[in-house]
Order: sequence, then C-alpha cells, then structure tokens
Amino acid sequence: MAFHQFILFASLFSIVASQVPIPKRKLGYVFGEVKGLTPVNVDAFLGPVCPDSKEVFPTLLQLANHYGPDVLTLRMHMFPLPYHRNSFLVAMGAQVVNRMISSAQGVYNWTGSVYDKIETLSNTATKSMSEVQIISMLGDIAAGLGIQKSVFVQKMADPLVDEDARVEWKYTCTRGISGTPMFTINDVIVAASASWSLEDWRKVIDPLLSNNTSYQSFHSTGCKIGTTKCEYLPGKIECCTKGEACIPNVGCRC
Repeated sequence: MAFHQFILFASLFSIVASQVPIPKRKLGYVFGEVKGLTPVNVDAFLGPVCPDSKEVFPTLLQLANHYGPDVLTLRMHMFPLPYHRNSFLVAMGAQVVNRMISSAQGVYNWTGSVYDKIETLSNTATKSMSEVQIISMLGDIAAGLGIQKSVFVQKMADPLVDEDARVEWKYTCTRGISGTPMFTINDVIVAASASWSLEDWRKVIDPLLSNNTSYQSFHSTGCKIGTTKCEYLPGKIECCTKGEACIPNVGCRC
C-alpha cells in the first residue's frame, strides 16, 4: 500500500513540476504593425545562432511584406538549442531589446544583426571566451541599434530577463518543436524547408486565402493513368486516386 501511495505521489509531483509558467503576454515577436486578427498566422521558431535559421530569416520578412499586416501575422520565437552555447544569451538579448525599443521592428533588427555576425558567435569562435566577454560582444551589437552598451549589459543580469527567456523556451517545447527552424501555419506544424523561396511559401498559403481549398499540380509526370499528381508541399508529391483531394501540408485524402 505504501509503495502505491509513493507512486501516486511521485506521479502527481511530476505533473505539478512540469507545468509551464503562464506568460505575462502572448509569446513571440510580431513583425510590423498588425492591428487585429489575420486569416493567416505564421509562427517561426528560430535558433538565435542557427545557420539554417539565418538562411530562412530574409524569406520570412519577404513573406510578411508580400501579404501585409491585414492578411498575415508573422510571429518569431527564439528557441535556443543547447548545443549552440551562446544561443540562450542571444535569446536573453532579444528580451532586453524588446524592453528597450518600443518599435515592433526592434527584435527583428536585433536578430538580423546577430545573424550578420553569426560566425563570431559560433562555438568554435568563442570556445576560449567567458560569458562576460560574449555578453560584451552582444552589447556591441545592441549599441548598433541605438541601445547604450552599459545599459544592455546591466539588463542582461536582470533575473526577469532570464526568466522570460526560459518561459519562451519551455512554451516552445510544449508545441512539439524539436529543432530550428520549424514553422506552424495557423497553429499546424508545416514541414517547410529553410531553403523555401517566397514562391514556395505562396504555394501553401495562397490556397488558404481562396475558395479553392487545395493546392494541386495537375501534371501527370510520375503518376499512373487515372491518378492525379498532388504536390501538397513544394517538392513533396503524392498521386491522388479518384475521389481523393489534394490537401496542402497533408497530401491525398478522401
């Protein structure tokens, strides 16, 4: 009996201990001046010093500018991966910038500036540097955005900045995100590639904005007679039989 009570207690403790703190605001950094709900919401989970995240970053900005703030909300989340040793400090830096620059562009300018110097923040480049030295490097980047370096460095020691960066990381884990970059469209994970162009993204998003509920490529190459080629994501193809629809991000389904 005592053993069963112990198992019950341990189970309840693990449930309580695993709860994610409720954030003070909706998490993520919104691009531009979005004033209300939009039909399409793209959440991008990026690594602060991840080369693949750097590759996709300019395309995400093109995507947001192409559709505009009345149609698409781009929300960026910092997801520092543990094997990029400086990534959590950069995520903390984003929190500081968000506090000190009122413009919605502040964190996006910070992210772009960090990606411009990504090689100097790599594990190899900083293997002999202390955390204090790395924060000083980040302070130089912040100074380029108009933030006084000494104030930035001071804010990086604020426990609330550390806590907010942790909450963002924990929240991202609850979304099933396991690497970077990863994406959701209207809260559904999309197997997008860092190499996708604006046109690739449009193939997935445009059908969501029209009466046609599916994006289909009707070329028969590679499919048997009587079936229809379904490119449900750029470069991902299935052959739909009669009665099946080509559904974006899914494939052929009845």
